[in-house]
Amino acid sequence: MNAFTNMQQQIHHLLSRIKQTLLVIGLLAVCNQVASAADSQSLIRAIPSLGGAQVQGIADTNNTQSWRGIPFAQAPTGDLRWRAPRNPVAWSGVRDASQFGSICPQPGSFFGEPDPTTFDLPIGSEDCLYLNVWRPKSSADNLPVLFWIHGGSNRMGAGSEVLYHGGNFAQKANVVVVSINYRVGSLGWFYNSALAEGDPKDDSGNFATLDLIKGLEWVRDNIRQFGGNPDSVTIAGQSAGCINAWGLLQSPLADALVDRMLCMSGLPNAYPKALGQVQSNDVIDDLLVENGYAVDKLSAAQFRLNQSDAWLRNFLRGLPAQAIVRHTPSPVVMGHFTDGHVIPWAGYADLIVGGYHKVPMILGTTGDEGTLFAGALAGYLKPSLAELWDMANYQNPENLAVTDIIEPDLYPSYYPVHRTLSLAVDLTIDNICRYLRLMQGNIYRYNFDWDDAPEPWKESFGAIHGMDLPFLFGNFPGPDQPDFMRYMISGQNQSQREALSAKFIQYVSQFMRTGNPNKWFDGLPEWYDWSNFWIYQKRLILDNNVHTNSHDFWLSDVNGALNQLGPIDRQRAEELMSNFQVQLEDADVTYQ
Repeated sequence: MNAFTNMQQQIHHLLSRIKQTLLVIGLLAVCNQVASAADSQSLIRAIPSLGGAQVQGIADTNNTQSWRGIPFAQAPTGDLRWRAPRNPVAWSGVRDASQFGSICPQPGSFFGEPDPTTFDLPIGSEDCLYLNVWRPKSSADNLPVLFWIHGGSNRMGAGSEVLYHGGNFAQKANVVVVSINYRVGSLGWFYNSALAEGDPKDDSGNFATLDLIKGLEWVRDNIRQFGGNPDSVTIAGQSAGCINAWGLLQSPLADALVDRMLCMSGLPNAYPKALGQVQSNDVIDDLLVENGYAVDKLSAAQFRLNQSDAWLRNFLRGLPAQAIVRHTPSPVVMGHFTDGHVIPWAGYADLIVGGYHKVPMILGTTGDEGTLFAGALAGYLKPSLAELWDMANYQNPENLAVTDIIEPDLYPSYYPVHRTLSLAVDLTIDNICRYLRLMQGNIYRYNFDWDDAPEPWKESFGAIHGMDLPFLFGNFPGPDQPDFMRYMISGQNQSQREALSAKFIQYVSQFMRTGNPNKWFDGLPEWYDWSNFWIYQKRLILDNNVHTNSHDFWLSDVNGALNQLGPIDRQRAEELMSNFQVQLEDADVTYQ
């Protein structure tokens, strides 16, 4: 009996020791998990592509973290101007990443770093190839990545703009957001044979595209350190940013770097090298006159023809960036030159026969794309840019009338002109969907029709080009954040804005994960994949009442609107459509 009792005591003692050991192991595991989680939320992150150089970010809005002003390439100055971006130089220690990097050289405007005292003047620095990262403050990893490409007519803009701050989107969508600067204007798009020295990238003229590819390579090599998944990258952009997203799909150099695309109010484009040569020669001739080598453009052209390529290269690379900005063509800078290496495909023409990287895509437009183009580019706006900035940010809309914004004498033709331009953009995007549907699925089309800004802004601009941006990012600038889009904000529309923004973000978040914006039982209307069959739903309408629509845009819609215009207004509209490579045709497709 005593032996049995002793055995029970020994077993009990052994079990007690085992429990203690398991408890210690469990505690160690918990401590290890806590330490791991704490480390995963550290503001100090390594950059593997630079040998583990480190950056220290900041706690940011809405319980997020951000790292700002991370260099992804060397400053393209001196001999590196008009060359493909080179790897940045590594640093020792921990680099402060609390501030945005400089914006690229550009004319002052509503974009980039808006300041009315600098509007139309050269601003920015060539030391500008920086990117920014936002993520939720959590231990989550392997998150989808939104790679944001700013707009600005390919002449202006920066990844640091108020509307593009990625904290709200990162938190609400549970993703990593990367925004990037890239060279714009004639510093980003400049094809000239005098610059050619035998390197296909350096000789391409497509420096903005190469900057974006360099940024995507940075994401591939480093984003895991920030909790992102390099195999789940959605490129996204609005206006010129959308055009440049198309450019990435047109470049085989980016094929392995892109998984999905969100493209807002932009069209695929490309220009032959011969046109690039003509445009750059014109810029060079202006610079020769400005620097005293000729008295007029005719003599400048003759002088240029008498110089060696080496002389022209040294002349151009020795100029201050401000001089290049002053002579960048406006309003359209030719970009995406079909050089055969960076861009082998000719934009829309080759896109419709399959000349692009096929990925799931969301293609969107706003309901009144034409108000911006008619207002700013066809002379319908009454105020100067500085005056319009002041109206949008600081004046009570109750004290304004439509004719304070639109030229009173031109007001009668304003609506038919901007409506024509809006129809033409919608027709072109619909045609792209029709052609692409012959080669792929997962094409999701939207029209953003929310236009409930206070009057007189609603009547003046409607759902203007770019109206969808604040809703995507969940950023509605406050009184301390001057931005042109402040005009649309009022207390009366706050609940509408926030509700629609939440739905838009929900769709995009799901799309970033699966290539399909729909998720079972999420309470949102189904967003249908584009079909060419006439009876199917074509698009999602993003408005206070989110719904689908089966309407098709056809050439007859645009022609009907054009026929209502007088000769002068019709010419204005047709010139604008030509400048932006709007395609007036009906896509010849088989229904499917």
